Amino acid sequence: GGIGIVLLGLLFSRDRLDLNVLHDRNPIYVQLSDGSIRNGYQVKILNMIPEPRIITLSLEGLPGALMSVSEVDQPTSVSFAIPVEPDQTRNIRVFISQAPQYIKPGPTKFRLIAEDRQSAESETYEAVFEAPRN
Repeated sequence: GGIGIVLLGLLFSRDRLDLNVLHDRNPIYVQLSDGSIRNGYQVKILNMIPEPRIITLSLEGLPGALMSVSEVDQPTSVSFAIPVEPDQTRNIRVFISQAPQYIKPGPTKFRLIAEDRQSAESETYEAVFEAPRN
C-alpha cells in the first residue's frame, strides 16, 4: 500500500510541461545583411497532459532581439503561440536575431520561457546567444 501511495504522489508531482533547447553548432551564428546577428535553436516543447494546449514561447533578457519560428505563420516577435497536441512533443526551429546596436561580443545569456497561460504552468531555459568576439 505504501509503495502505491508513493507512486501516486510521484505521478501527481511530475512536471506537466517541459522545454528543451539545443543551440546550432554549425554555424554558431550568421551575420545578416543589415548587420544583425542570428542564432538558430532546435526547441522541443513537451506537453505531458492528455489535452491539447497553446504554449506561449517568449524571449527574455536579450535586448533588441526578435524570434522567428519556421513552423508558425506569424511575423517576427518576442513571443509566439505554439499549439501542442496531447501527450506529445512539439519540435520547432527557432531563429533569434539581435539588432546590431545591441550586440555584445561573445556569448550572452538569455531566457526562453514556455508558458501555458490557461493553467499558469511555465518552464524556463537559460540559453546562450553567440556573437563575434571582435
